Amino acid sequence: MGAENLKAGDKVELANGATAEVTGPLANGAVPVAIIDSPFGPDKPGDAVQADPDIIYGVFLDDAMTEVRAL
Repeated sequence: MGAENLKAGDKVELANGATAEVTGPLANGAVPVAIIDSPFGPDKPGDAVQADPDIIYGVFLDDAMTEVRAL
């Protein structure tokens, strides 16, 4: 799976340890996401971020966000 396969509603883990929800498809080289939690970064829950696909560590496979698969 690559960033081009992400869809709105997917939950992802970012390289800085943040969790985010995809809000739209890959466009102009970035994936729009809304931050859910960012324990180590400056982002706050609800912040809208254009995430470079290189910083998306993986996609969560379950609703509890306990299993993640690398992109």
